Amino acid sequence: MKSFTFSFVIVAMACAVACNGSRPKGATGTPNPPFEGTPPEEAYVYDGETGAYGGMIVLDLPDDVKSFNPIFSTDTATTYVLWYHVFRCLVDYRNGEDPPRYDAGLCTKWEASPDARQWTFYLRKGVRWSDGRPFTADDVMFTYDVVRDKNVPNAIKDIFSEGEDEGGQALYPDLVKVDDHTVRFELHKPNGGFLDAIFNLYIIPKHKWEGVWRAGSFNTEAMQIGGDPKEVVGLGPFVLKEHVSGQRVVLERNPHFWKVDKDGDRLPYLDRVVFVIAKDYNTIQAKFQAGEIDVMSRVRAQEFAQVKRLEGSGIRVEDLGVSHSTEWMAFNQNTGINKNTGRPYVEKWKQRLFRDQKFRQAVSYAIDREGLANTVYVGRAAPNFSFVSPGEKYSYSDDVMKYPYDPERARQLLSEIGLKDTDNDDFLEDAEGHTIEININTNSSNSQRVGTASFIAKNLQDVGIKANSAPIDFRIVINMMQSQYNFDAIVLGWVAGVPPSLINSKNILLSSGFNHICFPNQPAPSTEWEARVNQLVQEMEASLDPAERKRMYDELQRIWSEQLPEIHLVAQREGVAYKTKFGNIRPSIMIPRLTWNVEEIYVKQQ
Repeated sequence: MKSFTFSFVIVAMACAVACNGSRPKGATGTPNPPFEGTPPEEAYVYDGETGAYGGMIVLDLPDDVKSFNPIFSTDTATTYVLWYHVFRCLVDYRNGEDPPRYDAGLCTKWEASPDARQWTFYLRKGVRWSDGRPFTADDVMFTYDVVRDKNVPNAIKDIFSEGEDEGGQALYPDLVKVDDHTVRFELHKPNGGFLDAIFNLYIIPKHKWEGVWRAGSFNTEAMQIGGDPKEVVGLGPFVLKEHVSGQRVVLERNPHFWKVDKDGDRLPYLDRVVFVIAKDYNTIQAKFQAGEIDVMSRVRAQEFAQVKRLEGSGIRVEDLGVSHSTEWMAFNQNTGINKNTGRPYVEKWKQRLFRDQKFRQAVSYAIDREGLANTVYVGRAAPNFSFVSPGEKYSYSDDVMKYPYDPERARQLLSEIGLKDTDNDDFLEDAEGHTIEININTNSSNSQRVGTASFIAKNLQDVGIKANSAPIDFRIVINMMQSQYNFDAIVLGWVAGVPPSLINSKNILLSSGFNHICFPNQPAPSTEWEARVNQLVQEMEASLDPAERKRMYDELQRIWSEQLPEIHLVAQREGVAYKTKFGNIRPSIMIPRLTWNVEEIYVKQQ
């Protein structure tokens, strides 16, 4: 599932960040806090490099977390903390291996029927939640019931969508409990990539939240900010210890984690993981250079050359290549009515404009992507015209409609839809006399986004569109997109799902999708092209022929590039920096770039 990207918010934090106010020096050889009980009878055995107990790793965190509920995680900060670290899916994905691969996690194995319509997962026996209660098939059943609940808004249900039944109701795979340690998903059609969907289903404990869910309070009471950290019960290698709003999130060892190394010693090796919520990227860099944080999980284009100069004894800086993530601008095409005001979400004249393909294409021709890449991204970005980044070498199609910077072509298209400068003020008007003026919102905490919105506004002004860059708080941007629908245009980005695949883009591509930003949650496709996209998504998912799947994926990218529900801009190059005192760090271009195997990371003896 793709999530939103953004930058860092204001914080003040002392250098001492551990729970007891002092910072552990490194490996001690003794787990503190200690493990409890014995390893599961079917413990996962990690057969790689073994490490030592003790110490912690301090990471940068982009913005404060919005929730501790993985069902609602769509922003980068929240997913960064919860995924991999606190909650786990039925299977693991080893991001940093070559090639990346699925791995048995909470399951001893999984099986797919020959027609890929039945997927059976055999759960490890003896696994316990972080509070010591047994993990069973009932927890998987419960999590899936919550995700499918129409009263629980979330993007995960889009991942599992199989379209609609004859009555127009959403269709999802059935889940059958075979026994206490076996579950089987029964699909209505083949899906050779179903593991990609499973890797979005972060399991939550039935014993903690069933009552809240049945009472209809799951959305407001389950794992909310400000609650008791002990209420956040997971299956990850760490548990929530402390959250200080605007400052830090502290995790400490899950005493019941279900993995051991090849010597039989339990994982994780680290005592704690600390996320520092930093003011901005300059603050992150300063803290890293001062030794206050151990990792820069994303070295942006503007800072890469400077950070690279820090490389040497004890510090490593890596260029990971073109990101799988994308940057985009989207216009509001929502035709709905605000129930609170009785008025359309978008003024009628703007709605006609935003829903006009020629207008969106004119805007795309008006954007100087090369200039954007060379200025805002200081040359560390590649122009992009697809919802798939050119960095995704196995999925990206070059057969998309491209929009080289061409202001004259933009002006011609705008003229063809009847826009003219009738009052000689250098800005266009429509036939009803409305000046074509739009606000471009983005999150004010991200200087790259602010620079991008300003750059685009200038490009659009050059072709007669009165565009205003309007940075605002990220929470307001999210509300605009997901509930208020009261924006003209938004500049944001997608963090690619893990693994990058069609399934992890369904919540964006489908017209019913939660993150179909131009017009989300449509009860039925509002255009023929959206209906075709829906059809291709379902057919591609059901096909077992790799060549046919690739053909359909290419067609999806072509339609997207022609219709421009999102006007894609650039894909930047990813960089990371980290201290070499840690063992088992294997950077990945996929998130989380440095802690996808956090239970295996250790502090080397010094």
